[in-house]
Amino acid sequence: MRFETERLIVRQFETTDADDLFALCSDPEVVRYVDVGEPLPRDKCELWIDRSLANYASRGYGAAAVIERSTGRFIGYAGIVFAPDRDEPEIIYAFEKAAWGCGFASELVPPLVRFGLFDCALPLLLATIAAENTPSRRVAEKSGFRLRELEHNSDGSSTAVYEITAADLGSG
Repeated sequence: MRFETERLIVRQFETTDADDLFALCSDPEVVRYVDVGEPLPRDKCELWIDRSLANYASRGYGAAAVIERSTGRFIGYAGIVFAPDRDEPEIIYAFEKAAWGCGFASELVPPLVRFGLFDCALPLLLATIAAENTPSRRVAEKSGFRLRELEHNSDGSSTAVYEITAADLGSG
């Protein structure tokens, strides 16, 4: 998986990305809406990269590094994954705090969706977003996702489940 936007390069993880991924995923604010909302230890980041490499080999997609083109710096991750509790693929992304509010998510999500739906021929993609994460919900809606349902979780929180298909985007 590799694509570029005006300001970003999205490429497969490399084992040398472990330090950068750990730095990103050890920030409690960055991972607030990721998985269980807790920082990841370094060994989990290394495992995530290994699993992503295996997913590229078996599926042609997975989680990937997001690099800022102008600096060559690792600023986040993005990709298409299967969450353990879901049977449908979903998009994921996270950026370091310094990259928040710069429009990177809005720049990243449409080509990521097109890659999944057209290049990988996936029938649909999900975006599962904490209901209170308004910026990410806006990005999904601007990118063509439609709200499928609002799930109520056992901890009292809610997750907005969005979906998109190739038909939503036209002919690719």
